[in-house]
Amino acid sequence: MFKKLDKSQFKVIGEKGLPEHYPIPKNIAGLLFYIQRNLNKNTVVYAINKDANGYLNETFPMKVFWIKYDNGAVIAELNKLQTKAFGYSSKKINNTTFEFVMDSHKQLRFFIAQNEQNEFNIITKINSKDALLSNIYVYANEFGLFPKVEYIELYGNHIDSDLPSYEKILI
Repeated sequence: MFKKLDKSQFKVIGEKGLPEHYPIPKNIAGLLFYIQRNLNKNTVVYAINKDANGYLNETFPMKVFWIKYDNGAVIAELNKLQTKAFGYSSKKINNTTFEFVMDSHKQLRFFIAQNEQNEFNIITKINSKDALLSNIYVYANEFGLFPKVEYIELYGNHIDSDLPSYEKILI
């Protein structure tokens, strides 16, 4: 589903970014994208959430959950604090398209959209070009109760060329 992005294609200034040994979620029905962090390999997964009629759930078009790789790849729900960090707000555009923003970083806009093969993807701007998002990496310093996010990295493929796309955003 997602192409493995070789970080060596990009010059990343500062921290090393997404560790190459981090796992890529597999066999997740309706996988849209995932978020990994420097704190551990545990991964937050965003997957399609359909209602009983097979349409995207109008209130929450995505299910959000953990894959706890540090505990043997166990799937777990987010707690309330984690939901604030990894939750989202969305609005329906039509039955197959939703716009959403992450609760923790509302400046970025994302779209859930269905393609010609009836598969859902996440579309966003990566380096000012439309791209299919595959994953996000969050680098944070953990001081005190709440980690301080230093930067995020967006990974995907440009829609027009299908070439890998990457952007580092300092927070």
